[in-house]
Amino acid sequence: MAPYFFDIVDNGLFVHDDEGIECGSLGAVREAAMDSLPKMACDASTEGDHHVISISVRDQADKPVFHACLTVDAGWPQ
Repeated sequence: MAPYFFDIVDNGLFVHDDEGIECGSLGAVREAAMDSLPKMACDASTEGDHHVISISVRDQADKPVFHACLTVDAGWPQ
């Protein structure tokens, strides 16, 4: 298995992953990224009505291999 690094942008705040996680395939990379987005959105649900979270995954050579973004818009009907 190879290490992949999951960099996060959470409402404009960049978090660089310098630890990485081991994944056995690009499918596992995608699954890990997609599973983490809703969890991060739940953690951010108290921070306002509009939230954008993105994950950019890179390999050991810093080559981008996957990107995903989740936008949450909430509000009361008018």
